Amino acid sequence: MAAHKPVEWVQAVITRFDEQLPIKVGHQNTHTKISTDHNKECLINISKYKFSLVISGLTTILKNVNNMRIFGEASEKNLYLSQLIILDTLEKCLAGQSKDCLRLDETMLVKQLLPEICHFIHTYREGHQHAAELRASASAVLFSLSCNNFNAVFSRISTRLQELTVCLEDNVDVHDIELMQYINVDCSKLKRLLQETVLKFKALKKPTQLAVINSLEKAFWNWVENYPDEFTMLYQRPQADMAEAAEKLFDLVDSFAESAKRKAAVWPLQIILLILCPEITHTISKDTVEDSKANKKLFLDSLRKALAGQGGSKQLMESAAIACVKLCKASTYINWEDHSTIFLLVQSIVMDLKALLFNPAKPFWRGAGSQNADVELMMDCFVSCFRINPHNNQHFKVCLASSSPSTFHFVLVNSLHRIITNSHLDWWPKIDAVYCYSGELRFMFSDTLNRVVQSTHAPLRMTPSLTFKGKVTTSLKFKEKTTELDTRSYKCLLLALVKLIHADPKLMLHNPVKQAPEMQSSTAELIIGLVQLVPLTNTTQLSQEAMEALLVLHQPESIEQWNPDAPIETFWDISSQVLFLICRKLIGQQMVNGTEVLKWLREILICRNKFLLKNKECATMGGGIPICRQAQTKLEVCLYMFLWSPDTEAVLVAMSCFRHLCEEADIRSAADEVSVQTILPNYPTFSELASISNMMGTGRSTLQKRVMALLRRIEHPTPGNIEAWEDTYTKWDQATKQILNFPKNKADDGQQEWINMTGFLCALGGVCLQQRSTPGPSTYSPPMGSMSERKHSMISMGPCEISNPIASASCSSSASSETPVSRFVDRLLALLVCGHDRVGLHVRTNVKDLLGLELSPALYPMLFNKLRNSIGKFFDTQGPVPINDTNTQFVEQTIAIMKNLLDNHTEGSSEHLGQASIETMMLNLVRYVRILGNMVHAIQIKTKLCQLVEVMMERRDDLSFCQEMKFRNKMVEYLTDWVMGTSNQAADDDIKCLTRDLDQASMEAVVSLLAGLPLQPEEGDGVELMEAKSQLFLKLEY
Repeated sequence: MAAHKPVEWVQAVITRFDEQLPIKVGHQNTHTKISTDHNKECLINISKYKFSLVISGLTTILKNVNNMRIFGEASEKNLYLSQLIILDTLEKCLAGQSKDCLRLDETMLVKQLLPEICHFIHTYREGHQHAAELRASASAVLFSLSCNNFNAVFSRISTRLQELTVCLEDNVDVHDIELMQYINVDCSKLKRLLQETVLKFKALKKPTQLAVINSLEKAFWNWVENYPDEFTMLYQRPQADMAEAAEKLFDLVDSFAESAKRKAAVWPLQIILLILCPEITHTISKDTVEDSKANKKLFLDSLRKALAGQGGSKQLMESAAIACVKLCKASTYINWEDHSTIFLLVQSIVMDLKALLFNPAKPFWRGAGSQNADVELMMDCFVSCFRINPHNNQHFKVCLASSSPSTFHFVLVNSLHRIITNSHLDWWPKIDAVYCYSGELRFMFSDTLNRVVQSTHAPLRMTPSLTFKGKVTTSLKFKEKTTELDTRSYKCLLLALVKLIHADPKLMLHNPVKQAPEMQSSTAELIIGLVQLVPLTNTTQLSQEAMEALLVLHQPESIEQWNPDAPIETFWDISSQVLFLICRKLIGQQMVNGTEVLKWLREILICRNKFLLKNKECATMGGGIPICRQAQTKLEVCLYMFLWSPDTEAVLVAMSCFRHLCEEADIRSAADEVSVQTILPNYPTFSELASISNMMGTGRSTLQKRVMALLRRIEHPTPGNIEAWEDTYTKWDQATKQILNFPKNKADDGQQEWINMTGFLCALGGVCLQQRSTPGPSTYSPPMGSMSERKHSMISMGPCEISNPIASASCSSSASSETPVSRFVDRLLALLVCGHDRVGLHVRTNVKDLLGLELSPALYPMLFNKLRNSIGKFFDTQGPVPINDTNTQFVEQTIAIMKNLLDNHTEGSSEHLGQASIETMMLNLVRYVRILGNMVHAIQIKTKLCQLVEVMMERRDDLSFCQEMKFRNKMVEYLTDWVMGTSNQAADDDIKCLTRDLDQASMEAVVSLLAGLPLQPEEGDGVELMEAKSQLFLKLEY
């Protein structure tokens, strides 16, 4: 299709992309997200060949989504996610646009896409909840669009500028002017913007002039940050036309700045315009200058005075600080070897600048609403000063001091992060220059962590903007009592610290002078501190970053830094603590994002094995400490318990994790030269679980059947599987009560989880028997039926069952002496006759199927004994057998279970089937069923029982009989009565049909019983015995 009808094929992909957006399909799960990402990648690849078609289609989708009417918070979120997906796809397609696209494409982009993108940028001020993120995404699209289509965007800006030169109104729309902040600007494009502005600046109204001034400044930084080599080259080979445009605009802006207020508005742009004129900057550094340059020299003098507080205006001092920070920042993009005059200018202002911005006694603050801008300014200054001279650390120590305002700490940490992650130029110093402060940074992390963890009892929202105090009049020391506002600021600081660890773990691990034990202790404190953040549910971003940081810390090269003097021993100690703590939280289901944490845990296991492989000769050194064994147990428990999750993805991830347990066991066994099963007793089954973990397309029930089949193969009891079974049993017990007491509140996942838990307990229960104490005699009697029925039922109820008969089914005289496995089977037998109005059928059906199909063969003897004792109670007393619906239901369920068990040929079943005799139970089943009468249901039960007898005889070699010949003869005697048809005189056609089925089933059952059977009637003397045999033979022949 793609070869013959490319347009139709591309359109099909676009349609599929549209149909799978969150706004169309609702809440995204993992599978729909994968599908959406796949569609997105397809479109990005196709756009390289069918650019116009893809962009046009995406533009139409974006337009349609923007015009949708939505209601409710969930729909609004889906709309927002859909818009982000479309914008991100557009940005990637545009970024890969071919340079030789047709002119037609550009026209189409302008007419269709540009207005839609501008809509997101312009509507930011309307207070939309997600406007900031949408604007950032739309800005990225505009940036990519302008790379190859600059003329289209420039034309829009230029046209609007022209319109505004003749506009007489003061309140005008300057949105299109502001587009220059977001476009891709290289040297030639910046020159065009400057020249266009020079031509029209004078004719503009003041609001437009201010918008132009602000936008040009941002355009300059777009150029410098995206094309730093061009800016560096400007100071090696000055460009006359660039300097000419910049100087003209400087003069125009200088004339505009008549008042102090206007000066404050234009100084940041003026310093940039001077920076664009290297030769003028050099000229005005001399004592005397020509008249045309005098205003530039005067500007610099005014800047220095205002910065030193001599300008007479706070507003001018603040503007001077902004301008000087920009000067320092721009200077870092110029190579020191060029010996530019700009460095002398920087040196003349940098001390005053740092004194103004980093004064703990009087923090820099421009008023309410300026916190973010102030912090950003301080960060730019901090980073620039570091790049200018990394060894001048006065401001570093000020920011690091615990007595400084929390804003200073935030600036320090984020600046360090920027230094690590943004290091494009060769001459910029690296972060290792400040490794010596790792101890102080670790202290800041620990202290901030303690404050945040202590406050988690009162959930506080994390906001993308800073929440530091507007004006800090008193120092916020670490030891002071925190307010709610402070706590929020500490959360922001903690998030920044965690990101810093993620960016460069060595910065926090550096311990040059500490002894090995102290080094190990400080590393443990850092890592365990991060572990505490993983379960925090009210700060998802903090939790996610903590996981990323821990993952980086678990890279082999990072582990070696935990304690270089004893890396292996330290690894086992600290990493085992991580596993233990995380698994304990996962087992307790204390994480809403459990599946994501489990995926992360899998990555941690991979990293651990990489490190062990790297050190395979001594991999077990120090690995015998208790925490290692405890961690392995908890990890096993955690993975076992995820196997019954209703989330298929979680099950598959848990299964894949078993692979890494096996890999670790391989490494350790090779190092110690012992059998791998000495370390991991159930290694073969774990390997099988791992091998089928790629069953992504498998249905939920099919996957669970495969899991339970493998669980039945678990041979060796370990602390892990015993604890997993017992913990699951506790949760299952609670879930059972929840389902029975509050069925309306149980969602489908809750029901499915209960079924999975039941199957898990059935399949793994056998291995727990090897740990049990000898149980007392089983006296279980399942509670059944209504109170009126129970008066005639031999299935008794204890007093504790009256108020809640189902949930309290395990309450019997010997319950206290029974094992958990025994109590579990008791509960299942009680649930076989669950009479609950809403969920009774659901519970009965699932318990019957799971007992018959998924039960561990090792539990067969226990089940047979409990079924025998329960049914035997029907015949314990004198008088007629109590026939009622409840007892009949129990008998019918027993027949179904026994048939499934014998039919199933489960691996290992032959070994256990013969450990308990089923003779008595089978005879009692027949004795009960034969007196049920000849109604439809009774005939159906008889037919099923006959089928069970036939299956029993097929498995005769696996079963054990106390008196086989007598038992079979007795069964023949009972079943032949059903074949004789003496009681099948009903005229109803349905009953006749069922009777024929019964005749056939009973005949086949009798045939299987008679095979090789000597006739053996009831006991008597010699003559009577021969007569009885003759009568029996005649009966059978008839």
